[in-house]
Amino acid sequence: MSLLIAAGLALLVLPGCDQLSVKKTLDGHSYHLLDQENRDIIFPSSFKGNVMLVGYVYTHCPDICPIITYNMRDIQRAFPDEDRFMLVSISFDPDRDTPEMLYDYANNYRLDQNNWRLLTGEKSQVDELLKTLEISTLKTPTRFIEDDKPIYFIDHTDRVTLIDHEGNIRRTYPGSELREEIVIEDIRNLLDRMDT
Repeated sequence: MSLLIAAGLALLVLPGCDQLSVKKTLDGHSYHLLDQENRDIIFPSSFKGNVMLVGYVYTHCPDICPIITYNMRDIQRAFPDEDRFMLVSISFDPDRDTPEMLYDYANNYRLDQNNWRLLTGEKSQVDELLKTLEISTLKTPTRFIEDDKPIYFIDHTDRVTLIDHEGNIRRTYPGSELREEIVIEDIRNLLDRMDT
């Protein structure tokens, strides 16, 4: 009897040990956005069938966002010929981050844009998506310089999200401190699961 209880407890505990278990599903969610080439994107359905590594940045960020972008770029380079893997950067500053700004940002960071989409859109859509993905932001007070150009910064959650090919959130990581080997292994595991 005690052996059966122990076996039952083991079954209850094992799923919790799986770092890649489904944390949340985006099934039924739909966000209308634009990518860096000004193309309409419906997130996440436009990317269904791909494992996604999603980061959250804005182009005027002076510190963490460049680190997140470089870390994601390093991960991308580990999968040069994998067409079922893509990267997504979502801007939480849609007032300034137009598709053109995101395109320039991608070029400045020498990103391979074949499988990397940078997204912006209406503030209401972006805010709803960030809320769903549990990303918090806090805008500093705005000041104005010459030509009434606004200057402000945005504090934000330092996170990168791993989403599987069906739109399920599988794992999150600190974006500015990505442990490359762990993220690569997790992505490979999700890609392998697609083959079974």
